[in-house]
Amino acid sequence: MRKMKKMAALCMAGMMALSLAACSGGAKETTAAAPAETQAETAAQTTAEEKAQETTSGASSGSVSPEEFAKQEHGPIFEDIIKNGKLKVGIIGNNPTFCFHTVKDGKDELVGFEVEGMYEMAKRLSDYLGREVTVDFYESDFTGCMSALQANQVYFVTRLSPTDERKKTWLFTDVYHKSDECYVAKKDNENSDMFTGTLKGVKVAGQMGSIDITMTKYLYPDAEIQELDNTPNMLLAVKNGKADLACMNAVSAAMSVAANDDLVVVDKLTWEPTDEFDKGCGLCMAYGNEDFANWCNGFFSDIKAEGLWDQMQSDAAAELDAKALEDFIAQ
Repeated sequence: MRKMKKMAALCMAGMMALSLAACSGGAKETTAAAPAETQAETAAQTTAEEKAQETTSGASSGSVSPEEFAKQEHGPIFEDIIKNGKLKVGIIGNNPTFCFHTVKDGKDELVGFEVEGMYEMAKRLSDYLGREVTVDFYESDFTGCMSALQANQVYFVTRLSPTDERKKTWLFTDVYHKSDECYVAKKDNENSDMFTGTLKGVKVAGQMGSIDITMTKYLYPDAEIQELDNTPNMLLAVKNGKADLACMNAVSAAMSVAANDDLVVVDKLTWEPTDEFDKGCGLCMAYGNEDFANWCNGFFSDIKAEGLWDQMQSDAAAELDAKALEDFIAQ
C-alpha cells in the first residue's frame, strides 16, 4: 500500500505541473460543440450570458463589505445560506483526486481537493456573512446530481464543463480547473510507431459520451473508437490487446498508471484541449444566482492567488491509498 500511495503521489505531482483535471460531463452526456443556432436562440443565449455577467449586487468575494452586502437584494442561494447556514453541494463522487473516500481513524470520510475547496468556501462565507456556514454534500453520479439540482436539493453541482448548450439552461461560474488530454498504453508499446499522425488503424478506448471521445475523434479522425462504460474496462481492453490506447483526462491517467505497473502515459500524444471541446470545470447552478456566482469567481481567484488551490491538490494526492485506487486497477 505504501508503494502504491507513493507512486500515485509522484505521478500526480507530475500531472499537476501540466494543469490537471478535465471534466467529462458524465456518462451519456453529449459534449460536442453545439450545432448552428437560429437567430432567436442566439439572442436568448446572449441575453442569458449578459445577465450572468452582471454584478448587480457587487457580491464577488471581498468586493463589498459585509455591511453593504447585508443591505442588498440577493438571489435564492445567498438568501437560503443567510437563513439556514448551509452550503448544499452536489458533487460527482468517486473520482480521485477530485472526490473520493478514505478511512481516517476507523471512519469512512469524503476527501479530495474539491471537497476541501467546498469546506474552505463555507469557512469564508462564514466570515463574510457573519454567521456559521456548514457544508452538506450530496454525492452521486452526473445524473443524480443534476436531478438534485433541478429539484432544488442542492445549490450547485461541481466539476461541469460550461458548454454552450448547457449555458442555455444553467448559470456557470468561471472555469476553476482544466487539464490535458492523455492517452494510456501498455508500457511495452509506449514508443510504438503506430502512435503518430491521425492514428490510422489504432484502437482507442474511451468512456461513453465523454469529452475525451469527442476530442479524440477530432484530433485523430482515423482512429478506431471503442466506447466503454468505465475506466477499468478501458484499461482492461488495453491490457488484453483489444485496444491500443485509452483516452482520459490527466487525473484519470495519473491514477491509472499508479494502479497498474504495466501501463504508461504516452507523452507525445498528450494534448491541451481547446475551449471548443473542453472549456474546463465550473460550478453549475440556476439562473437568478448571479450574485453568488460572482462571489464564487472571487473565491476561486483568491485561493489560486494564495497558492491554496494547488496545495489542496497536492494534499489530495498524498491521501491516496490502495482503496482509493481500486476503481483504476484492471485485472
